[in-house]
Amino acid sequence: MMHFSRTLALVMVLGISLTSCINFADDKGQPVAKAFDKYLYPSDLEGLVPKNTHGNDSAAIVKAFIDQWQHEQVILHQAENNVNIDEKAIEEKLEVYRKSLIRFEYEQELIRQKLDTAVNDQEIQKYYSDNKDNFQLKKPILKVSYIKLPENAPKVAMVKKLFASKDMRDIDLLEKYCFKYSPNFSLLDTAWHYKDELKKILPIDEIPEHRYDNLNRIFEISDNNALYLIILRDSKFRDSLSPLAFEKENIRNLILNQRKLALISQMETEVFKEAQKNNELEIYEN
Repeated sequence: MMHFSRTLALVMVLGISLTSCINFADDKGQPVAKAFDKYLYPSDLEGLVPKNTHGNDSAAIVKAFIDQWQHEQVILHQAENNVNIDEKAIEEKLEVYRKSLIRFEYEQELIRQKLDTAVNDQEIQKYYSDNKDNFQLKKPILKVSYIKLPENAPKVAMVKKLFASKDMRDIDLLEKYCFKYSPNFSLLDTAWHYKDELKKILPIDEIPEHRYDNLNRIFEISDNNALYLIILRDSKFRDSLSPLAFEKENIRNLILNQRKLALISQMETEVFKEAQKNNELEIYEN
């Protein structure tokens, strides 16, 4: 393998920018790497390095590309010499893949140009009402308020009193306290969360599932030299109907997917009818 510094120097001497390499018309130039009977040329590096990337960073990107190319060539060479290759079958598979790729690109462009992506609340509500059997929870979800405090935090009794209060003046006082003493807190979060999501920030496993209906009471948990005050504001158990607010974005995506499928189906019908109308299709009798 040609030493990489020489490779990079060669590219520079030839005046080839790694972000916009010269295309070789008749002669690809001197190769920068070899693997068996395959060669890698400067033109193969075109567009490889992002703009404004220079020096060691640029060299590292090119070296990684060359290393990966040589690894792929070694594996391909090994495969070609150890497997009986049915060239016709491979060509047929490539043709199937090519047709699928062309169709996919056309469908994506059709969707980009013509798909109506506006989904209003009435549509979401109707989809939810019509498909409630599809929105049964597999796991419990919770609405949670919490305060994390160091073990030596002052006035914890006052904090718990304020935390249990529904008076906005008490909430304001508590928020000021939390900004001063709490490394992590959430007092007014109205979003639903899966338990696994909450486990990343809270010792929620200390609250058993059968107590999830103990709402608006303070669970006091000591864990890893910290004191957690947790209030379950609302809960939904597994196998119950998932709330619309929790499913809203999911439903929006489902509606958009239905529209995509309908748009593609409409396109297929229209272009087929157009081909029939223009006598582009024939069936020959044997």
